[in-house]
Amino acid sequence: MNVYTSEKIRNVVLLGHGGCGKTTLVEAMAYTTGITKRQGKIEEGNTISDYDKEEVKRLFSISTTVVPVIWEDTKINILDTPGYFDFVGEAEEALNAADAAIIVISAKAGVEVGTMRAWDFCEKYNLPRMFFVTDMDDDNASYRQVVEDLTEIYGKKLHRFIYQ
Repeated sequence: MNVYTSEKIRNVVLLGHGGCGKTTLVEAMAYTTGITKRQGKIEEGNTISDYDKEEVKRLFSISTTVVPVIWEDTKINILDTPGYFDFVGEAEEALNAADAAIIVISAKAGVEVGTMRAWDFCEKYNLPRMFFVTDMDDDNASYRQVVEDLTEIYGKKLHRFIYQ
């Protein structure tokens, strides 16, 4: 087992509206970095971060899960948070430990209330952030619309994050 110094450990929180694809993104990261041999699926109840019986039954995250991935020589603890507002305390706890955030947005659903709440959390905790757009394989997906909506809502603040 490798031992990592604090300079080589990062905590990254995944935020976004419920059902936007946070847990699926964690599965892809785990698979890509070799932690798992295959990607789990929420519908099949075999994801590494939604393992609680209630999460499997309800098909969504109830508590924050830490999934460590290794990238080059850095250990990145991915904090997969619930997106539904009933469990907002879980997201707030994860934000206290986070170094940065990834705000996940579904290209078919677009910018939702959970997206805006995620941005507000990042502002509150002064976290660097990026957006990750999911569901691009859906016929109703529109990356352009997501970017236009984000630009309309956040204006120059958004461009600060796009171009830095």
